Amino acid sequence: MSPVWQLIAGGVSAPEGPTLGPGGWILNVCSFSRAANPKVVGGDIVATHPDRPGDTRRLFNTCADGVEGIPAALAFGPDGGLYITDEGHRAILRASDDGELTVHVRSPNGPNDLSFDREGNLWFTDPWGSSVADAIGGVYVLRAGKAALELVARGLAFPNGIVATDEHVTYAETRTNRLWRHHRLPDGALDDAELFAELPHQEGVEVQGPDGMCLDVHGNLYVAHYGAGCVRVLGPDGTELRAVDVPGRNPTNICFGGPDMATLFVTLDDTDQVVAATAPHAGAPVQFCPSVSTASAFDRWADLIDTSPAL
Repeated sequence: MSPVWQLIAGGVSAPEGPTLGPGGWILNVCSFSRAANPKVVGGDIVATHPDRPGDTRRLFNTCADGVEGIPAALAFGPDGGLYITDEGHRAILRASDDGELTVHVRSPNGPNDLSFDREGNLWFTDPWGSSVADAIGGVYVLRAGKAALELVARGLAFPNGIVATDEHVTYAETRTNRLWRHHRLPDGALDDAELFAELPHQEGVEVQGPDGMCLDVHGNLYVAHYGAGCVRVLGPDGTELRAVDVPGRNPTNICFGGPDMATLFVTLDDTDQVVAATAPHAGAPVQFCPSVSTASAFDRWADLIDTSPAL
C-alpha cells in the first residue's frame, strides 16, 4: 500500500514523538543536532500546522542545568501539562503552557516513550543503554497521585513505543523486532506479558525494529517499523493487516490528527521530516488531547504556539 504523502515539516533534526496539540497543530521533538539543519537543534520541541506545511515554530528546548536534552516523545497530561521523555535528563519532564520545565519523575536508565491512560496513570518505557547483549531495559508506571514507580517489565532489549488502554498495555522491544502485551485486570494489576507480534526481519539492515505506535478506532495497532520503511498495521490479535510504505527508511513514531482524526502523521529520522497521509480508519481518541478536549487547562497552549518564533 502506497498512500500519497504530504510533507508537513522538513529540516527538523532527528524528529520523534509526533503529538496532536491544540488547534490541530502537530508537535514533535528534535532528539539530536545535525549539521545539515542548523535552525533546529537537539532538545527543541517544535510545532507545525498541517494546513500550513512548513510553518514550524520552536516552542522551547529541553537543554537545561548543564544537561544536554535528548527528548524522544510527548504526551499531554490530565493537568494540562506537556510531558516529555528525555533521555539526556534521564527523566520525564513537564512543560507548562509558558514553556517552564520541571522534572516530573526520574527513571533508572532514560525514558523513551509514554502513554497516559484514562485514569491519568503514566506508563513509559525506559531503554537507554540497553541492547540484546545487555538487556537492562524496563517498563514502568507512575500511578495517578503516587510518587513511587511500579515496575511492569524488565530484561528488555530497548523497550520503545507504548500504548496503554483500559484493556491492555502494549509496548515494543526494538532490538528483538517484538511487541509485548499485558492484559489489565479488574483490580488494576497486570497479567503476565505475552508476545503480541514479531515483525518481519529486514535482511542487511543493521538497526531495525518496532518504534512508536498508536491505535485506530477499531483497535488496530499502527507501528512505525524503523529500518523497514513502513508503518505496519496489526489487528487486535497481532496479525499483520497491511504494511503502509513511508517516504523514508527510518520512521520513528506516528500519531493521528486532522479534523476527523483520519490523518496519519509520521516522523522520519533519515530524512528529518514530518509527513502526513490519509489513514484507512480514524484514530482512537487520545487521552487529554488538547484538540478534542474542552478542559480550560489547555487554552494557553494555542497562544504559546501562535506566538512562538517561526523557523
